Amino acid sequence: MSTTPMSTRTPATAAPALRYSAAAATILMSVMNLPFAFDGPAGTPEPLAWLVTVFGVVGIAAAVGLLRKAAWGPWAVTVVGAVNLAGGVAAFVRDQEGALIGVALSLVIVALGLACVRRRAARA
Repeated sequence: MSTTPMSTRTPATAAPALRYSAAAATILMSVMNLPFAFDGPAGTPEPLAWLVTVFGVVGIAAAVGLLRKAAWGPWAVTVVGAVNLAGGVAAFVRDQEGALIGVALSLVIVALGLACVRRRAARA
């Protein structure tokens, strides 16, 4: 753990915190997606339920790519967040349990993912 106060952090020390935060939020959302095919809301079509579960695996892969500093990592995390945001809004419209949590966490993922994209573009 760093003992550097937040006010004296440089962009070089803030970058890992941003990347780790985006990856952690993406992994959390992805883990919540994994059991959807087995324990999703009643009335959800089975192919859609399996698609959500598979998308959970895709989200974990995106987070790992971000942590490994892959060029595609920031964009992958941002896309995962955006797709989850669309799913969260659809769940909210259908009045499903956990929809607001999904929307809020997805917004965080999109914001952090875009910040990672901007940081990477600024370094290029």
